[in-house]
Amino acid sequence: MPSPSVVRAEPRPEAPREPAPGGKAAPAASQRRVVAALIAAAAGLVVLVAFAVALVDPFAGPLVALLALAAVGAGMWGALRASERAQRAETARLAGEIERLSDTAWELRESEERYRSLVDAAGDLIVRRDGEGRITFANPAFATAFGRTPASLTGATLPILPPLPRGTDDAASTPRDVRLVTANGWRWYSWVDVRMRDEVYSVARDITARKDTEQALTDARARAEAASLAKSRVLATVSHEFRTPLNGILGLTALLRETDLTADQETYARAVHSSGEALLALVDDMLDFSKIEAGRLDLKPEATDIEALVQEIVELLAARAHAKGIDIAAEVSADVPALVTVDAARLRQVLLNLAGNGVKFTDKGGVTVAAKVAGDGAITFSVADSGPGIPPAETERLFDEFEQLDTALTRRHGGAGLGLAISRRIVRRMGSDVTVTPRRGGGSVFSFTLALTPKAAAAPMPDLASLSYIIVAPAGAEPPALAAHLAEAGADARIAASVNEAAALVGAAAAAGERHDGVFIDARVPQGAAAALATIREAAGADIAAAVLIEPGRRGEIETLRVAGYGAYLVRPVRRASLLRVAEALARAAGEFHVDPGDARPRGANPMARAGRSREVLLAEDNEINALLSRAVLEGMGHTVTEVRDGMAALAAVKGRAGGFPVILLDLHMPGIDGLAAARAIREWEREHDMPRAAILAVTADVLAETRATALAAEIDAVLEKPLTPDALRRAIAELTDAA
Repeated sequence: MPSPSVVRAEPRPEAPREPAPGGKAAPAASQRRVVAALIAAAAGLVVLVAFAVALVDPFAGPLVALLALAAVGAGMWGALRASERAQRAETARLAGEIERLSDTAWELRESEERYRSLVDAAGDLIVRRDGEGRITFANPAFATAFGRTPASLTGATLPILPPLPRGTDDAASTPRDVRLVTANGWRWYSWVDVRMRDEVYSVARDITARKDTEQALTDARARAEAASLAKSRVLATVSHEFRTPLNGILGLTALLRETDLTADQETYARAVHSSGEALLALVDDMLDFSKIEAGRLDLKPEATDIEALVQEIVELLAARAHAKGIDIAAEVSADVPALVTVDAARLRQVLLNLAGNGVKFTDKGGVTVAAKVAGDGAITFSVADSGPGIPPAETERLFDEFEQLDTALTRRHGGAGLGLAISRRIVRRMGSDVTVTPRRGGGSVFSFTLALTPKAAAAPMPDLASLSYIIVAPAGAEPPALAAHLAEAGADARIAASVNEAAALVGAAAAAGERHDGVFIDARVPQGAAAALATIREAAGADIAAAVLIEPGRRGEIETLRVAGYGAYLVRPVRRASLLRVAEALARAAGEFHVDPGDARPRGANPMARAGRSREVLLAEDNEINALLSRAVLEGMGHTVTEVRDGMAALAAVKGRAGGFPVILLDLHMPGIDGLAAARAIREWEREHDMPRAAILAVTADVLAETRATALAAEIDAVLEKPLTPDALRRAIAELTDAA
């Protein structure tokens, strides 16, 4: 708004020094008349007194009269002087009052001039209207804005102005943005009305520039969102194109590894599978990053078993860790609730990223994934590794996109540098943050704390109070976790880094007349598990209950170890529940052989075992390699497969077969009619012809949440994401056929 012009004060006019006739000075003349009357009355009184005295004494009368007259004169003179002083005081008071009133009038004139100058010089539009909407005053800025003069506006009405506010209360209205057509075209104003008695004062400030800026920002945001959405779509398309060949690479490699291979062939097939998984992880990271950048990272809380989730992550990474000769262990405190409300998929993604990084950069020791209850009831998740550690100055940089600790061309570890950045953003979306601190003894600890709502209390634990155990295992991450689990159940658990150390412990206990209730021996001990058990029993001087810890690939040795005297086995990484149940069984010394309660793959299980009931399956897949994979799995399960290449052919096959197909496997992305349209058409055909409802399983490389939601809305029973593993396809088909 332009600055108001400076108004110079003029010299004040001199106040009049004499009161106007008839003003407040009139009482002075009245006082003079009263004094004159008193003098006359006094003179008459003196004459009467003198006359009376003369009647008594002719000679003394005149003298008495003269003296009386003099006395009266003196009194009258004093009265006159007092009256004159009172008159002067009153005159001075009146003059002061007149001067004050004159100053007030001058100040009012000056204030009015200043106000008028400010109003005339103001850049804001100012207008006053009466109750009928007629303009009674408009400042020059208002008149100029509408191409008029202030004089021509007086008494006029402008229909383009905002209507007068309703009501009669003297109050200011809330500022509102209005768009008016002016002499310079359309302009935006911030308009405020103030009602004062019978008139409304309005002030309007031009905000066109601000509105233009806001519109520009809105347009820019819309363009950015459109670009971000387009980027997400492009990445989703690229992801789909990557996942389609990866489905063939990983799926067929998995099938190949289930056949009889030579040692070299197994090595090559494993390398191909590992490379495919690395490429899949990179594709997933890029897609997740695009979702986060587009602000489309939505959380879907659900009841989640934290211990099962942590154990699942550890088991997924176990093969990679064991291949490097390091441990990976889960350590979930007993007081962690059995169920909490959290987005399980996102939490799994974060922990998998952190633990995967730990395995990648750790060459000795191991990685521990832990969940513990904090003091305020929240749950703290941590991933500790014994790797090279991270310099404090580099910790924050590693959480940036595409950043890595080692950026040299000779770096040992690959990756795009997105895992930590994605993990931090997900955790921040959950209301926390990922921090990294040095680990005692070397390495790093990544941790974050989430305030999660419990849905079910922690499950009760076996009571192992007064029981004692020895864990015989090389130094690593798993033995401390096992000892902690046993201690939580009340047992005394000690770790022996060698067989000789364990033998010394049991020997000392035997000498003191005590015994251990069980010993857990890692099959990796240099002497071998069978020899280690014999050495420890010899030191104890008696049989001692023992369980062997083996890796999944060494299940074939279980029978030999049972014959060697072991009473149980546990598959590494060991689950807490399995450890405690086996520990309790060892203490009972029942004599039978105890299998790992958590071992999901019993000995002798054949992954290619045929299904219990053969079904007719319609397979709609346009990619030959993916069709080959699906057909191999389905036929391996004993099902009969009818194969088509697109959605139209799938619909025709359903219509052409009496009774339809009990199971339909559809690819969502096919030429012509896609899987979604085909599924809708099949459901409509079933309803129209009163046919049995087929179990429809959709397969897609599009991992967007809306794609899954659209598929379920099309009455598809289940959705599988590519790349498919043979086991995942078997489980899904088995669940659908069992339900049917």
